[in-house]
Amino acid sequence: MRSLEFGREGDPAQRAAPPQLPLLTPAQQRRLAAHNSYLKQRELVERRSVVRGLILLALLVLVGSMLRAGMGRVFVPGWWRL
Repeated sequence: MRSLEFGREGDPAQRAAPPQLPLLTPAQQRRLAAHNSYLKQRELVERRSVVRGLILLALLVLVGSMLRAGMGRVFVPGWWRL
């Protein structure tokens, strides 16, 4: 019965407005745009590095497999005359 004594808690007139963030200043907007641009550039650089690393790893596995199998089994005589 507490809600009857102090008014309805669900009444919109009784609730405070939700807090709002202040608007960004032009300097803050420029800094935010520059930061987002920097993040996109770093993402591209990192993606290229990951692809480069995966290709290098694949080449190392291929060379290791070829050495383990032996060159005579990998490159049989006459393989270039296909």
